Amino acid sequence: MKFSRTARRVTAPVLATMLLALVGGTPVSAAPATGTTSAWTLVDLPQRICATPDDPRALYYFVVLDGTWSSTITASYTGMPAGTEVYSPQSTPPGSGDGHVVQILAAFRLHGAPLGHYVPQLQATDGTVTQSVPVTLDIRSSC
Repeated sequence: MKFSRTARRVTAPVLATMLLALVGGTPVSAAPATGTTSAWTLVDLPQRICATPDDPRALYYFVVLDGTWSSTITASYTGMPAGTEVYSPQSTPPGSGDGHVVQILAAFRLHGAPLGHYVPQLQATDGTVTQSVPVTLDIRSSC
């Protein structure tokens, strides 16, 4: 069954919220920067993706924030396999989150990525504080 682009946009946040409620993410501890009004944490969710080396889909991990932030928060990755194209910009403006709402979908696409089990880091930064959580990416000949 195929859904229209509008239907996907409407249902994605609802499904993400339901998923987060089911898995119960745990905030990563990090001290806010001294002298700022920001006090946020990147929520550590058990996120895993299985994909093929040339998977045609835009893949993503959820970026869930807890607290408030006064600067734009940008998401990125470290440790992604060769052949990974990360989309940008991936940012959210100043605001707040309750640790259960997806703020950003950190999207990427694979182009000839080598088979293997990877544990890249999903990072979020407001320019002063940088936090990261592990995510799992399994690249297989079939999933």
